[in-house]
Amino acid sequence: MPRLTIPPNFTGTAGSDTLVGEDLNKFPAIGIDILTGGFIFTGSGKDTIKGNGTGGEGRDGVIGKNVNGSEGGTGTGISNSGNLNAGSGDDVIISKGIGGRGGNGVNDFDDPNSGTSGGGGGTGTGISNSGILNTGLGNDTIISNGTGGNGGNGGGRFLSGGYSGYGIGISNSGKLNTGGGNDTIAGTAQGGTGGEDYLGVNGGTGTGISNSGKLNAGDGNDTITGTGQGGTGSNGRFGSEGGFGIGISNTGQLDTGDGNDTITGTGTGAADTDDSFAVGGTGTGIINSKKLDTGDGEDTIIGTGTSGGGPDSTNGTGIQNMKGATITTGQGNDTITGSGKSLVYSVFVIGISNDGVIDTGNGCDILTGLANTTIGGTSIDTGTSISTGIGNYGQGTIWTGLGNDSITGTGQGANNENGYYYNGGNGGTGTGISNSGNLNAGDGNDTITGTGQGGNGDRGGKNFDRGNDGNGANGGTGTGISNSGNLNAGDGNDTITGTGQGGNGGNGGTGFNGGNGGTGTGISNSGNLNTGDGNDAITGTGQGGRGGTGKIPGTNATAHGIFNDGVIDTGNGYDILTGQATATIGGAAYGIYGKGTIKTGDGNDKITATTTINEVQEKVTIGGGINIDLGTGNDYFKGFGTGTVDGGKGFDTLDLSAFNRSELTFSGAISGNALNPANISFNNNEDVITLSTKGFENFIFADGSLCYSTLV
Repeated sequence: MPRLTIPPNFTGTAGSDTLVGEDLNKFPAIGIDILTGGFIFTGSGKDTIKGNGTGGEGRDGVIGKNVNGSEGGTGTGISNSGNLNAGSGDDVIISKGIGGRGGNGVNDFDDPNSGTSGGGGGTGTGISNSGILNTGLGNDTIISNGTGGNGGNGGGRFLSGGYSGYGIGISNSGKLNTGGGNDTIAGTAQGGTGGEDYLGVNGGTGTGISNSGKLNAGDGNDTITGTGQGGTGSNGRFGSEGGFGIGISNTGQLDTGDGNDTITGTGTGAADTDDSFAVGGTGTGIINSKKLDTGDGEDTIIGTGTSGGGPDSTNGTGIQNMKGATITTGQGNDTITGSGKSLVYSVFVIGISNDGVIDTGNGCDILTGLANTTIGGTSIDTGTSISTGIGNYGQGTIWTGLGNDSITGTGQGANNENGYYYNGGNGGTGTGISNSGNLNAGDGNDTITGTGQGGNGDRGGKNFDRGNDGNGANGGTGTGISNSGNLNAGDGNDTITGTGQGGNGGNGGTGFNGGNGGTGTGISNSGNLNTGDGNDAITGTGQGGRGGTGKIPGTNATAHGIFNDGVIDTGNGYDILTGQATATIGGAAYGIYGKGTIKTGDGNDKITATTTINEVQEKVTIGGGINIDLGTGNDYFKGFGTGTVDGGKGFDTLDLSAFNRSELTFSGAISGNALNPANISFNNNEDVITLSTKGFENFIFADGSLCYSTLV
């Protein structure tokens, strides 16, 4: 079947029209080619348009003439530089583009080190639209696949193989509009394989949907799906990079209109070749650098990025919203989910990465970021992987609008099994939510949850065989919520929960040292954390990792429930703030720690700090000189350590039930003083710790209770 070239222009009937164009083994190959000024109008009816373009294979090189292998031809299913209008009706457009294979280089048998190079693989594009493509009203379907051609092999020992071709499912630089109706747009792509040579050639990028123009799905319950798979690199002395996989890349305007819309992007990077210097391919589900708008309705955006893995750096990102870009879901109960994954060796894995603006509008919205690495670090150093569920950076803004919103971030650091020679590799860092920008959940009963798990350090290894000799590696840090910017839950009965667990240190080999445990912090705040007015609850739980065994055992790590060097303000209302920390003997633990300020505003507020070491409740539970102001109301504080606590106005209670009255020394208490000042000291193994207080009327001890006037 021949190529279909427009013009001559085509006007269809009121019935169901079918157009098919196919072009095979050409340079270039285009199934349906609509030139500038040309148009196809199929009219009303259930119309079908199919295009298939397969690029020709490049010619092999020639020794005598020193000719390299030639490039494979590009293959495009449908190329539109004019106007394609499918009219009203349930229309179907199906397209496939396959890039041709590059020609092989040839060997010079008189000199095994010389020969000719291989040719590059051709680009395969399902639909390339630089004009106007309109499917009109109806439940329309666009399905398009692009496969990059493989590079040709190099001839001779040192001659290069051909580069791999790109695969693009749908490439839109013009206007693509599916009109009203429940429309489906699906683009899939596979990058080509690099040609074989001495050094190795990288795999090609596979991009499901690439939009630099205007893509509008119109009103209706629309579905847009992009799937990109990176191509495999070739083997070589230094290995090669696996190809990038990108589900949806938007540098233009992508608009799904009103309705319950779903956008799904899945990008999978290819694995590296089997070499210590090789690099796995990056996988990105959705990358947006301009404008993505799903309109009003209960919309869903899902991005999944899986890195290919390799001994060197590679990333997996679910959703990446660049600086200056916007993602807007409009009014309705919207869901955004980003998952970053890696099976091996990944360095950065992020569920949702935002440097721009994410605005979910009003409604009960759900924002979820998941990051998981199975095995971290690299086999040529002791570096670590970094896994972050939600990362909101710099000038980035996340705004979930009015409604009962849920923001959840989970970061799972990798357990490292790839130490360098004698020493093990460090466990990966896991952070649930990392915010250095502006994160605002708006008014409503909002829930913000961050969970971070540090990975375990590897045992000492020898010559890439783990577990023989060498020092154990350190466990990774686990942080539930890390805020150095502005985090605001808005007015309402809000809940903020952070859980961080440090990884365990690796055991050392015989005669070698153990690795240190990783720090576990529930909530770390060096910025401004504000829950607004309402009955709010903040809970931070930290657990430190244990040190590994060895000639010198690794250190058992510190744990902090809430580490605050900034300002935490719960606003007015009956607020509850809890910090709890757990460590192994030898490690420090503080329920609440830092040099910042905690303010609970007006209302009957409750703050509790607890510390457990080896399952035994500790007496000292706060530290760092923390400043706490409980505001007006009948407040309650439980904890002791270096800091200042002001009960404020009202009948306030200080719970010191970890101590008998005789264990504590009181100074500065003055009967009749309206401020009720008191400095409370405890001799902790010759280390005197003092808590400065004022504004408390009731004091609870293990052996009874006293009012302020009877303290001295």
